[in-house]
Amino acid sequence: MFYNSTKFNFYKLSLYPAASVGLMSAAGVAFAQDATTENVANASTNHDQVVVTASRREETLVETPIAVSAYGGEQLREANIQTFPDLVTQSPNVHFGFNGNNTNIAIRGIGTNLQGISSDPGVGFHVDGAYVADPGLALATLFDVKRVEVLRGPQGTLFGRNATGGAVNIISNTPTDDPEFGLSASAGLPAGEHVEGFASGPISGDGTLLGRIAFEQTYRRGDVENIAPTGPRRLNDKNDFAGRLQFEWRPTDTFSARILGQYQESNTAGAPYYYAGQVAHDLPVPLEDTFMAKPGDSEIAVNQGEVKLMEWSTGLFWDWDIGFGSLSGTVTRRESENSRIVDGDGTAVQYIDYDRFVKRETTTAEILFSSDDSSRLTYILGANYYDDSAYAEGFTIVPFVVPFPIGNPNTVDTESYAFFGHAKYEITPAWKIFGGARYTKDKKQDTQLSVAGAVTAETAMDWSKPTFEVGTSYDFGYNRTGYVKYATGFKGGGFNNNSTFEPESNSMWELGLKGSYFDGLLTGNLALFRMNYENLQVYQIRFTVEDGSGSSVTNAAQATINGAEAEFALHLTPEFTLKLDGGWLDATFNNFITGDPARESLGDLDLSGNRLPNAPKFMVGIEPKYNTPLANGGELNLGVRFDWKSTVYFSEFNLPEVSQGPAGRLNAYANYTLPNGKWQVGLYGRNLTDSAAYGSGLVYSTVLNSMAAGTLQPSREFGIQVNYRY
Repeated sequence: MFYNSTKFNFYKLSLYPAASVGLMSAAGVAFAQDATTENVANASTNHDQVVVTASRREETLVETPIAVSAYGGEQLREANIQTFPDLVTQSPNVHFGFNGNNTNIAIRGIGTNLQGISSDPGVGFHVDGAYVADPGLALATLFDVKRVEVLRGPQGTLFGRNATGGAVNIISNTPTDDPEFGLSASAGLPAGEHVEGFASGPISGDGTLLGRIAFEQTYRRGDVENIAPTGPRRLNDKNDFAGRLQFEWRPTDTFSARILGQYQESNTAGAPYYYAGQVAHDLPVPLEDTFMAKPGDSEIAVNQGEVKLMEWSTGLFWDWDIGFGSLSGTVTRRESENSRIVDGDGTAVQYIDYDRFVKRETTTAEILFSSDDSSRLTYILGANYYDDSAYAEGFTIVPFVVPFPIGNPNTVDTESYAFFGHAKYEITPAWKIFGGARYTKDKKQDTQLSVAGAVTAETAMDWSKPTFEVGTSYDFGYNRTGYVKYATGFKGGGFNNNSTFEPESNSMWELGLKGSYFDGLLTGNLALFRMNYENLQVYQIRFTVEDGSGSSVTNAAQATINGAEAEFALHLTPEFTLKLDGGWLDATFNNFITGDPARESLGDLDLSGNRLPNAPKFMVGIEPKYNTPLANGGELNLGVRFDWKSTVYFSEFNLPEVSQGPAGRLNAYANYTLPNGKWQVGLYGRNLTDSAAYGSGLVYSTVLNSMAAGTLQPSREFGIQVNYRY
């Protein structure tokens, strides 16, 4: 098991937030005795008025009958959160890991642990309303963001394909009516810097044409030195750039159109794989006398490492108020290249290396009608089209098994369309019923190619599935809303090298309660749920000399996921807030019999009762925050956050060699805003205890001696940031 210092030092770590609370109290928090009911109620206003688009129309967080966590752009900037991994730990029952430029996010135990171009994630990613096929593109950076929404549970009705576990919505800032300008810069250790800026406002004198330009640049030297004679000098580095240009045209009060162009690139050595032990068999003979780094070491020996990502995207977005409702449309085009050259054994010996390149072109289009929200019956109707063409070439280099690279290129073409609708009816001012349905049709074609590019095999399949949800909500007054609903989800099937796998589907009951209590002293969101899965898709390492792909997808027969989530904010004074959140997840296979490629001699294994990968049983977060105006007109913001997770398995076989023991992560920030409100200077720290926790793990097949390896979550980082807003 991948244990680290956090496990045996958990009691000590748990004192950090408590100590921070005490320091903040000593610094001048008067605590609840001096807080009037009126002031505390004012402190909770932000929770009641947070606006989200999780239901495909603007609603407050309290009104939305979905388990959703929302994070505003100012909130991200305050805590110096620059990437999705920095943010995602704050959402209950969400786990994030990565290897190379493959992301792995799991919501309620269902995630994106699939590597091939013919397999789809279980979490739908949307940027400005458009579906993104490769999560790595959506999560590479969070710059000039208005809001990030994390929706938990199947979202098949409103967000469509591949949202069986949930969905992530990233909403960018758009052009503004008034001139605005901002620049942020930070520098930290390990040696690195981040610069981000934007300019926005009217272009024409009459204000009908607006524009916005934004960019970000991140550089980090890397905190792991490579002592091998070949390969990159450092790993865990960053060298990212992204830019976005927008124009918005508002010829009338009822119509607007916006065009967007974005470019991003990343060129790094990637995160190193660490040798994690043997699941079966002895240590491979070629590795017996070589240096093997341990998690937390500042040195490693690898023979190669390179991760590159490049993406161009364009989009057209329009809104038209037609009196009895509004019409909106989206058309996007993305072109990307994604390559990774990885040392898979974490040693200077060339025992197993990967060289993978993916190029894809994606077009999406959607039209949506939203009824006038002033009547008792409100509804939306929509149609969606998706077209994706992906080319991949991947080679596995195992010179001690075969003397030549193994693998062949292939292309996968996917076409999907959907029609959907959703309605809400107000029976009384407090009691509402809602429901919706979606029909999705997917078609995929896999073309296997020779190294020379000749077609060697073609396979085409299609799937269709209706999904729906029904529910009811009740406004109890005093900013409290409860709901109960039943929802279903669907994810299409795909291809392995010489076989296919079936679509997966799920259904869920969810009971939720949102609102404020005790005259605004406490705000919170609660959710209880039960999900059932059929044909759950599971990713496995199945390296064979014949195909060399190293991976395949198989269908588990059934799985059941029960869980609970809670997000609380205790507004003790207008200045001091204590946030508490947590999740409980009982995610197990009901019926799954399969063989383990790493332990072939055992034959078929019954995995009934095993936990799903990337589904820790418990997650807990605590975050004291202190914001106060100062006598000179400035403002002080202090925040500390500690997140803890129980054991996480990275394999359906629940092997200790590829699991992460209980681990925690401590972040903090302190900001001072100058009296003019334009300048802000701050300090930040991430993973301050330098916890060496694994974020992903895998086991190679018997051909490679059943060796286990894994990548780590980001190490400790701290620095200073300066922000300017005009």
